[in-house]
Amino acid sequence: MRVKPIVKVMNFHSLIRVDKARKKAEKYLLLEKEASAIIEMIANNRNFFLDKTLWKTDEKKPKLYIFLGSDFGFCGSVNFTINQLIEEKPDVEKIVIGRKLKSNAKNVLLKLSRESLANEYYKIKELIDDSIRNKKNSEIYLVYNHFYNTTKIEPLVKKIFPFTIDTNAKKYTEDFYVEGDANKILTDLMITYVDYEIKIAEINSFASENIYRQNSTSESLKKIEEMEEEEKQMQRKNKTAKEFEKLLDNYSKTEGRKKK
Repeated sequence: MRVKPIVKVMNFHSLIRVDKARKKAEKYLLLEKEASAIIEMIANNRNFFLDKTLWKTDEKKPKLYIFLGSDFGFCGSVNFTINQLIEEKPDVEKIVIGRKLKSNAKNVLLKLSRESLANEYYKIKELIDDSIRNKKNSEIYLVYNHFYNTTKIEPLVKKIFPFTIDTNAKKYTEDFYVEGDANKILTDLMITYVDYEIKIAEINSFASENIYRQNSTSESLKKIEEMEEEEKQMQRKNKTAKEFEKLLDNYSKTEGRKKK
């Protein structure tokens, strides 16, 4: 079957993508931790007069959910789960990422395909920047299929803003001065932190898609091989039947000549 080599290639590429996604996620996770550490250092610096409302939000404002789906084939269960969660949140503001996710849902601020995400990520960043600086949303959430390991992938709803800032000054023994507005620096860092959270989730989701894809293609290869084996058995059966028929025909002809 000509489809078998194609499925094999898809299966192989899925495994490669999972490994690449893991390495990329580790890089962003390190950056996220660094941003978090700097935020806490600024928050606990006794030389700064910080606006403590920077990381507080208005509970009356709408919540913002970022839904991550898939553009790939062989990933139906990924999009099915996320689409269910979209339907369960009709009143929240939404950023929908994935060509196969529901685009007709209410309150969609932005819809992107996964394929176009790299080139159009700035649109998400602009919305997040506006949301945090102008306090347009009470909370920001990520919704995606989280990759724990190759056997465990589960849908995850994760709040990424506002987040808890450790204000335990006892951990910090050194204070410092900076040029510029410390409040603005802190706001910029919070936006950067949220940005890394989104990128980590996007990469993690990508790994999940490819595990689903790898599992699906492995199952498809198994079915193809079973079909090929059935076809070979049928061919062998037909060949045996023809040989037996030929043997009977020769025997009949031989017996016919003997009678004459």
